[in-house]
Amino acid sequence: MSKVVKILDAVHGVGPCVAAIACDHPEAPAYARQLRDAVARFIREAAQGTLPLQSPPPQPAGTARGAGHMHLHAEVFLQMAGQTRFTFPHGQLALTPGQVLIVPPKLLHDEWVSGHEAQAFCNLVISADSQLMSCHLAHEARPGVPASLYLETFQHPDAMRIEGWLRDAATPPPDDTAGLWPVQQRALLLSALTGVARLLDAPQKTVSAEPPVLSKLRMLIQNRMGETDLTVAALAHDLGCTADYLSHLYSSLTGEHLWQVILQQRLARAARLLTEGDAAVKEVAWCSGFASASYFIRCFKQRFGATPKAYRQQAAGRTVLP
Repeated sequence: MSKVVKILDAVHGVGPCVAAIACDHPEAPAYARQLRDAVARFIREAAQGTLPLQSPPPQPAGTARGAGHMHLHAEVFLQMAGQTRFTFPHGQLALTPGQVLIVPPKLLHDEWVSGHEAQAFCNLVISADSQLMSCHLAHEARPGVPASLYLETFQHPDAMRIEGWLRDAATPPPDDTAGLWPVQQRALLLSALTGVARLLDAPQKTVSAEPPVLSKLRMLIQNRMGETDLTVAALAHDLGCTADYLSHLYSSLTGEHLWQVILQQRLARAARLLTEGDAAVKEVAWCSGFASASYFIRCFKQRFGATPKAYRQQAAGRTVLP
């Protein structure tokens, strides 16, 4: 535990927030080995053509509302033990040991976990964007609810390639009359997993040195970004501490105000959604966690100097009339 955390514990009279296992924890090497062994096993099965890949139920075009969260990048869930039940806007899916699910970008989903055949739940989740690749082992933090147990993140140029492979693996072609998509999808996933394995063992890797509670907080924010009731108090509840404690801790560690960071991340998500699709402004507001379209437009204009509609037009190279 960092000195800052210890000092804040003494000041506030509360215990530290619940966090994933830090890299310097005595049990970290065992979890690091477990994570790498799992990646290697799924690589072998993908290479042999025996890896069971699951796909979300077909989803109609458009933005659907409901419980859960979404990401702007694809995620891959590798089920190690127990079971994960996914709920999508138009269907459900159960992932059992040895199976893999790739969730496409921008697809709303919710997760409920449990033991399966006398095994406690455990899975491995991998995601990447243009700069960062992350892998984490998840466990059942409380009944039915998954949480990060051990997390490794890497800033590396190859993260962009992994993001692309996962995105392509999550996007079936509109026509597959030759029946080649399963082979292609498995090959794309294999490329992504081997890329992950190389980063995990790269000597130049950069492992996040931030306190584990901060890593878990960032993950919670990303997972709940689209929830209109996401507040510092809600995040603190999930982490097992008070809102004042979490706000003070975050400011002490980063020099930033947590709520302002959440707002800026919501606006950054909205800007990307505006330029990558044609969803209505009110849908972009909802997907970014704004309960009111008018409040969203006001915040967006303050941040980017243009309304969401004008920003989209400018990004598309169209002339904006006064």
